[in-house]
Amino acid sequence: MKICFVLPHFYPYVGGGERIFYDMVKGLLKKGHEIRVLARNVGDEYLGHKTVEGMEVYYFPWKSMFGHPLVKARDIEEHIKWCDVVHASVFTPAHPASRLARKYHKPSVLTIHEVRGNKWFWVEDLIHACGFWLYEQYTCRAKYDVYHTVSQASKRDYLRFCGQKNVQVVYNSVTEMDTSVAETSKLNLREYFNLGEEERIFLYYGRPGQTKGINIYLHAIRRLRERGVDLSDIRFCFILGAEPVKLRARFLRNIEANGLGDVMLVRDSLGRADLCRCILQADYVVVPSVTEGFGLSALEACQMGKKIISSTGGALTEVVYGDCLFFENRDDAMLADRLQSVIEQGDIAFEHIPPRSFPYNEMVDGIENIYKSIYNDD
Repeated sequence: MKICFVLPHFYPYVGGGERIFYDMVKGLLKKGHEIRVLARNVGDEYLGHKTVEGMEVYYFPWKSMFGHPLVKARDIEEHIKWCDVVHASVFTPAHPASRLARKYHKPSVLTIHEVRGNKWFWVEDLIHACGFWLYEQYTCRAKYDVYHTVSQASKRDYLRFCGQKNVQVVYNSVTEMDTSVAETSKLNLREYFNLGEEERIFLYYGRPGQTKGINIYLHAIRRLRERGVDLSDIRFCFILGAEPVKLRARFLRNIEANGLGDVMLVRDSLGRADLCRCILQADYVVVPSVTEGFGLSALEACQMGKKIISSTGGALTEVVYGDCLFFENRDDAMLADRLQSVIEQGDIAFEHIPPRSFPYNEMVDGIENIYKSIYNDD
């Protein structure tokens, strides 16, 4: 088959979605399919037609709005005429690719990583939540033959908020975490946070976005202090990304306003090797996310053998395993209970979930089977 991917971004752009599509394209090429990838340019080096690691990629200088490229129909039309199957990803490619696929009678697939629906109102003010809800509805309801979601949680949310369509689940592939990358780093987590050997470290790492639940986590820690829980040897460490800038600054202000600066410590984000080393050195990893389409970073922590305290948000209960302790999504009181049980009881507080795997070949085969289900080779 000849497959045309219409994506917002692609390699070498760094992001979870880009990584998944990179793996998908490589796997489909090995199966003998012809593929063209259309995406926004990445600097001047990745502009125009490039052959990247055997992949035919067409990078276009699409303008961007709020980080989302504005896909031009005239740039992608000839490639959609060429292909047998159109595969697009939300958000901005959805409608241009859909219109052209229907114009040229091409079967089509739309990948949807996550649908938030009314959850927008959990994390945004009324005006912004209404805007995001409307835009999500507009893009996720674009006409496609199959809507591909990356978890059962995302499928349920799509069916609930976007209507009864042909939704098929193919999990993202996650190769077993290669912890040897940490050996290339000399960073010491305790030194990075100026801590001694006696402190126990609860680690959060990632963006300070609203959906990541860090403010719920902060409220839970405040509850611990109000209850009089002994936190003298406990430190809640955050390796926090710089973006969104305003949310990060607000979070830092909230820490100080609540008098938690002695137990909540924040440092800047790290490179892959350094971060991996820090995760390995933490006592516990906390994942307070309000929404998660898949939960890749949480799964990677599980693969490193870390004990996880996680919300039930999104797909987290589908993917995490090992020694886990769940709290009800957005329930800071329950999170405080879970943290307190670990502080006072130690490792016996955790429940064990058998290992889970998301093999690369299953993802590629699953996507290929979707194509076969809609492609008529007459």
